[in-house]
Amino acid sequence: MWKPCLVLATVTLLLTPGPAAACATCACGDPTLTSMGTEQPFAGRLRLATTMRAWGLTSGATQDTAVSLRELRMDVSAAYVPLSWLTLAATMPLQTRTVREVSLAQEQGWGFGDLEVSARATVFRDRGFAPNHLLSLLAGAELPTARTLKDAQGRPLSLDAQLGSGSVDPFAGLAYTGFQDEWSFLVSATGYLPTRGREDFRGGASLRTTLAAQYQPKARWALRLAVDTRLEGHSDTLGVSEPEGSGFIGFLSPDVLFSPTLDMVLQLGVRVPVLNRLTGYVRQAPILQAAFVYDL
Repeated sequence: MWKPCLVLATVTLLLTPGPAAACATCACGDPTLTSMGTEQPFAGRLRLATTMRAWGLTSGATQDTAVSLRELRMDVSAAYVPLSWLTLAATMPLQTRTVREVSLAQEQGWGFGDLEVSARATVFRDRGFAPNHLLSLLAGAELPTARTLKDAQGRPLSLDAQLGSGSVDPFAGLAYTGFQDEWSFLVSATGYLPTRGREDFRGGASLRTTLAAQYQPKARWALRLAVDTRLEGHSDTLGVSEPEGSGFIGFLSPDVLFSPTLDMVLQLGVRVPVLNRLTGYVRQAPILQAAFVYDL
C-alpha cells in the first residue's frame, strides 16, 4: 500500500513548480555587458559593485601656490530594482588622501567618505522585454557621512585633506541608453548643486555629461569609449568667490569589459584629460579605474 503512495508523492513533488531563477541576461533579454549604473532594470534585480580609482591633481591660483593632491578610492555600491521602472542605489567610498603644499608640508587622511544615495526612474522603454531604447531620470544626494579628520594636535585638517564636504549635495539628471546588436550607446547629463559645508565652504554648481559607445563582438568581452565632461562654477567661502578650479574639463575614457563567468563583469579603464579650460593652475593626472560588478 505504501509503494503507490510513495510513487504518487514523488510524482507530485516533481510536477510542483518551484520558484524560477534566471541570470540577469535572461531576465532582461539583453546580453550587453554593462558597468554599474547603466544596467537594464527588471523587478528584483540586485547588483553589487566595487570600484577602485587612483588619481591626482595639482591646483592653485598660480604654480607657486599650487597644492598637490593624491587619492586612492574604493567605492562599494549596491543597486536594487523593487519595481520594473525604479532602481535604488547607494555608494559608500573608502578613501586614502595625501595633500602636499609647495613648502613640502603634508597632510594625510583615510576613512569613509560621503555616502551617495540615488533613485533612477525609467520613464520610457520601447518594449517591456529586451528594449532597444531606454530613457531614465535620476535624482539623489551626497550625504555628509565623512568624519572630520584631525592632526596629532587635534586640529582639523585642511579642506583639501578632508574626505567629505560636510554638506548635503543634491543632484539630478537624465540618461538615454540604446542597444543595437553588438553596439550600445549612452548619453547622460547630471547637474550638481552643492550646499554650504565645512568652514562655510560651498563648491560650485556643476554639469557632468557622458557620451559613450560600446562594441561587444563576443558574449564575454566588450570595448567601450566615452567622452566625459565637467562644467563647474565658482566655489565660495563665507560668500567670497573662489574661481580656482572652476571652468570646463573633458576626458577621453577607454574601457575594456570582460565577463569571466555568468552575472559577473570586470572593467578596466582610464580617464585621460584631453581638454582643460579650468581657471588657475590646474594639472589633472589621468584617472585609473578598475571595477568588479556582480548580479545576484
